[in-house]
Amino acid sequence: MISIRRATLADALRIAELSGTLGYPIDPGTLHARLSRLLASEADLVVVAIPPSGDLAGWIHGTDREFLETGRHGEIVGLVVDAAQRGLGVGRALVDAVESWARTRGLDRVVVRSNVVRLESHPFYERIGYKRIKTQHVYRKGLSTNTIMPDHE
Repeated sequence: MISIRRATLADALRIAELSGTLGYPIDPGTLHARLSRLLASEADLVVVAIPPSGDLAGWIHGTDREFLETGRHGEIVGLVVDAAQRGLGVGRALVDAVESWARTRGLDRVVVRSNVVRLESHPFYERIGYKRIKTQHVYRKGLSTNTIMPDHE
C-alpha cells in the first residue's frame, strides 16, 4: 500500500535527489528554500509517496493556475517517481492526489505538460485518461547576462 502525504521540509533532500535523477539537478538547500515557499502557498500542492519500505518513492507538484483566455485549472508542474518504483502505482497515486485536490478547489480540469524526450511518460498519462491536446515549442530568455540558463526545464 502506498501512502500519500503532504511534503514537509524534512523531505527536501530526497526530493532534490529524485529531481536529479530526472535531469534536474538541484542543490538541496535551494530546493529546501523553494519547498518552504510552496508549502506556504495556498495555490500549490506538493505531496510525496511512501511505499511500505518507508522510503520516499516519488513526489508531485500541482498548482492552481488562471489564464486570461482559458480561466482556472489545475496543473501538474512536476512529477518524479524513483526508477525502482515505476510501474507499481506510485505515479498514479500521486496524480490522483492532485486531481482530488483540484476538485476540492472547484477546478474542472488538470493539465500536464510532458517533454517530448520523456517517452515513458506519454503512455502513462494516456493510460490514466489524459489526452494530448497540442505540441508546442518552449522558448526561454535569461534576464541577466550573468544568468546561466540550463538547456532543459
